[in-house]
Amino acid sequence: MRVRRIVTAVAVICLFAAGASAAIEIHQKHRFDARPGATVVVDVSFHNVEVVARPGDSVDVTVDITVKGDGSKAKNVANDLQPKFLDEGDKLIIRSTRKKGWNWKSASAKGHVTVEMPAGMNLVVDSSSGSAEISGDFGDGVVRFDASYGSLKVVGAMRELHSDTSSGSVRAAVMRPVDRFTADASSGSVRLTGGARQAQVDTSSGSINLAGLLGDAHFDASSGSITAQWNAIPADAKVRAGASSGSVSLSFPEGTVLAGSVDVSSGNIRTDFPGTMEKKHLTLNGGAAAVNVSVDTSSGSVKLISN
Repeated sequence: MRVRRIVTAVAVICLFAAGASAAIEIHQKHRFDARPGATVVVDVSFHNVEVVARPGDSVDVTVDITVKGDGSKAKNVANDLQPKFLDEGDKLIIRSTRKKGWNWKSASAKGHVTVEMPAGMNLVVDSSSGSAEISGDFGDGVVRFDASYGSLKVVGAMRELHSDTSSGSVRAAVMRPVDRFTADASSGSVRLTGGARQAQVDTSSGSINLAGLLGDAHFDASSGSITAQWNAIPADAKVRAGASSGSVSLSFPEGTVLAGSVDVSSGNIRTDFPGTMEKKHLTLNGGAAAVNVSVDTSSGSVKLISN
C-alpha cells in the first residue's frame, strides 16, 4: 500500500500573552492507495476515531489536533501527537502515541482522526483513551476495537466484529448478521442488534443485550444482566450463560428444542420448555437432538422463552 499523495497539511499557531500561552490547531489530509484484503491500523493514544467504509480505491485520513497551554510545551506536544504513517505492504499503520513524561498541567490537547476506506479491507482501532465510531459496509472485512478507556459505536456491516475495552460501552447495529461477534468489557455494557452466527461476550460490570442470533453463544457477566434473542438456531448449537449478580433471559424461536440445565443460587426459574424442576435446578428434557443450554446464576432469576 503506497502513498498516492498528501492532499493538505495545515498548522495554525496562535500565541497569546507574550508567548506565555499558545493555541495550536493542526489539520492534515493524507491519501493512500487501497489494497483488497489489507489492514488499516489506527493506533492512537487519546484521539477520538471515526471510520467510514465507502466505495473507492483509496484510504483517506483526516487528522485534527488542538493543543492549548504554555507556548513551547504546547508546540512540542502538538508535534508529538501528529500521527506517523507506516506502510508495511499488507498493512497501513496510523500511529500517534503519547510520550512518557508529558506534563498535562502545562498543555491540554484533543484530537480526532477520520478514516475513509473501501469495503474488503480489515480495520484495527487501538486507542489508549478515546472512543470510536465505525460505519458503512466493510464487505468481507474484519473489524477490531481495543481501548483502555473509550466506547465503541458501530452502524454497518462486516464479516466479523471484535472489541476489547477496559472502560467503555459497546453499541453495534449491524446491517446483516456477522459470522462472529466477540466483546470483552471490564466496565461497560454490550449491545448488538442485527445478529451474529457465533457470539462470545464477557463483562465484569455491565449488562449484555444481543438480538438476532443464529447459533452458538457464550455469555459471562460478573455484575449485570444477560438478555439474548435468537432468530434461528441449529439443533447442535451450544448456549452458555453465567451471571454472578444479574438476571438471565434467553429467547428462542418457536419450535426450538432444548436440553441441558439451569442452576440458580438465589432467584427464580421460568421456562417455556419441558423440564424437571428440583429446588433451584432445572433439567431440560429435549434429548440428544436439541440445543444444549447451560445457565448458572449466583444472584438473579432465569427466563427461557419460546417466541
